[in-house]
Amino acid sequence: DSLTMEVALFQDCGRWSKMREAAGLLRHRHPKEADWWIAEAYATRRCRSIEEAREILLEGVENHPEEPCIQYNLGCYACVLGDCLEAIDRVRSAMALDANYAKMALEDDDLEAVRDDLF
Repeated sequence: DSLTMEVALFQDCGRWSKMREAAGLLRHRHPKEADWWIAEAYATRRCRSIEEAREILLEGVENHPEEPCIQYNLGCYACVLGDCLEAIDRVRSAMALDANYAKMALEDDDLEAVRDDLF
């Protein structure tokens, strides 16, 4: 699919608005694929707001509750927005689903405020 290629190219070029458009189309066409929810939220955070990106992933987590990347990103967003309890819960959920997220949490600037409480 050419839209898949566009998402990758726009991400590489930092063209967040264009990436958001393409990922949004893919998300609506393929709602069972978690990657498009994540891609649209990623781009939305960069070209619009973290609050809008969070809304996308809150809808996405309803469809993909076992997707660690969605849980992790919601944790990051919660931390940045000042909800430390939600951040800890979400990131711990991501780590329980995939241990690799523990390594990421150790260095993620978004999680600085809760890092000591995660482990």
